[in-house]
Amino acid sequence: MDLIEVITTRRSIRAFEKAVPPRKLIEECLAAATWAPSATNRQPWEFVVLTGAALDELNEINRENFALRMNAQAAFGDPPEPLRSRQQAIMDTLLRVAAEDGIVPGEVFERSLRFFDAPVAVYFVTYKSDDEQYLLSIAAAIDNFLLAAHARGLGTCWLAVTIICREDVKRHLKIGDDKELVAGVALGYPKAGCRLNSFERNREPVANITRWLGF
Repeated sequence: MDLIEVITTRRSIRAFEKAVPPRKLIEECLAAATWAPSATNRQPWEFVVLTGAALDELNEINRENFALRMNAQAAFGDPPEPLRSRQQAIMDTLLRVAAEDGIVPGEVFERSLRFFDAPVAVYFVTYKSDDEQYLLSIAAAIDNFLLAAHARGLGTCWLAVTIICREDVKRHLKIGDDKELVAGVALGYPKAGCRLNSFERNREPVANITRWLGF
């Protein structure tokens, strides 16, 4: 695949095979992440990769603490239009195809708390900062990782829900107070024949979201 094809065919995977990808393959994807642009080449990122019992422990921490943490914060907020309409459309589609696979709505959400039962989870960590440079840099690194994984036949799902319990996770993983847990990504081989991995999705046409000045 060329780069544009990798970008346009990448998708969020929500059903995984049990097989754990080789460590070398994961390392290649992480190496791609480190080639993302960062302000003055500071490379403000660290990665924590979990599988097996270590991942099971983390999933349990998220499950046990999620309700309490959600009640203590406005975790997701209320998006403005037209973002709200796009969000509602994808959620309606997601729940419909999940039902076709025999998965009830509550189970879809429960699975998201445990990285959709992926065999591997990757946490992305950066340093705390008063400006947004580190967050912008690690977001670019995450995108590199997602694209590299797709190009190598792996599936990923970037899950904001897996960091709602960020302080509990940081304590468990012994991540210092000077650092911030930014994202959790599910990783593994996509499960074949699953509607959760193959439903049609779209993107807003560029003409609808672009202003051209001086052209």
